[in-house]
Amino acid sequence: MGFPGHWAPNDLMFYTGKMFPEKYRNGAFIAFHGSWNRSPLPQAGYTVIFVPFKNGKPSGNYEVFATGFTGRESIAGSGQAKYRPCGLAEGPDGALYISDSKEGRIWKVSYGK
Repeated sequence: MGFPGHWAPNDLMFYTGKMFPEKYRNGAFIAFHGSWNRSPLPQAGYTVIFVPFKNGKPSGNYEVFATGFTGRESIAGSGQAKYRPCGLAEGPDGALYISDSKEGRIWKVSYGK
C-alpha cells in the first residue's frame, strides 16, 4: 500500500482489541510523524491512519483515523507543528494510545456507544 511521500511512518500496530467497532479488528493503525522537506508544498502527514485487513492482507483504502496534531490548517515547516505522532499502543481495555515526540503528550482514544 502506498502513502504520500515524506509522511514519515513511525509506528504500526495491528489492533486486536474489542473496544472499537468490528471493522477495526485485525487492521493496522499507522502513526505518521509528518514531513519536514516537502517544500514548496505544505508539510503534511501529521496523522494516524487506519488500514483495514482481511486474511492478513490490506483489504481497502486507508482512512484518516486521528488528525489535527499540527494545531492549524497548514504549516510550512515541521517546527510549526504543535504535536508529532510517533508511537501507538493498545491498552488492556482495547483503547488506542498515541504518543507525541514533540511535547511528550500521550492521548487515549476510546470508543463508547
